[in-house]
Amino acid sequence: MRDEKIQCFQKMINAFLRNVVVRGLFIARFQPIHRGHVRVIREIMEKVDELLIAVAAAQISHTRKNPLTAGERLIMVREALKDANIPLDRIWIIPVQDILDNALWVFHLKRILPPFDIMFSNNPFTVNLFKEAGLKTQGTGIYDRMHFSATSIREGIINDEPIDNYLYPSTVHYLKKWNIKDRLLSIVTDEVKLAKSGKEAGTELTKDL
Repeated sequence: MRDEKIQCFQKMINAFLRNVVVRGLFIARFQPIHRGHVRVIREIMEKVDELLIAVAAAQISHTRKNPLTAGERLIMVREALKDANIPLDRIWIIPVQDILDNALWVFHLKRILPPFDIMFSNNPFTVNLFKEAGLKTQGTGIYDRMHFSATSIREGIINDEPIDNYLYPSTVHYLKKWNIKDRLLSIVTDEVKLAKSGKEAGTELTKDL
C-alpha cells in the first residue's frame, strides 16, 4: 500500500513538472540584429520552453548608436528568426523602454514583462543588476564580437563597407528599404555641424546614451 501511494505521488509530481514552462529572458537593442544575436537566441532556445526577447531602449531612435525605431527592430528581429528557421511560437518579442535608472531597471522589467525564470546575458553589469534583485542568470556562448558587432555594422553602413555576411537577408533588405544608410549619414552630418558649433547632438533624452 505504501509503495502504491509513493508511485501515485510520483506520477502527480511528474505530471506537474510536464506542465511547468521554463521561460527565459534575453535583452538587446538589436541596432541592428545580426547573426551573433541569432546564434545566442538559438542556443538559449535549447534550454527553455519559451523565450522573451526584450527589444531594449524602445523609445530611442535616430541617433548614431540607436538609428532604428522600436517598430523597425521588431520587424527585423521577427524576420531574421524566420530566416534562421527558429520557431516563433515559443518566442515573445517585446519592446521595452529604458527608464534611465539602473537601480530600478530590473523591477521595471518585471512589471511590464510576462513572468520569466532566468535571464541570459554575458554583460557583467546586467548580470549583477539581476542578481541584486534576487533573480537567476546564466551566461551565453561567445560569438565573434570582432565581426558580429552592431557598432561595427553601423559604422560599416556609414563607411560603405561590406556587412551583408554578418546579417540575415531580411535584415539587409529592410536596411535598404528604409534607407538606414541615409538616416545614419544625416545623423553624422548633424553631429559634425553641432560639434563645430559647440552644441551637443540629440534630444535631452538621448544626449547621455
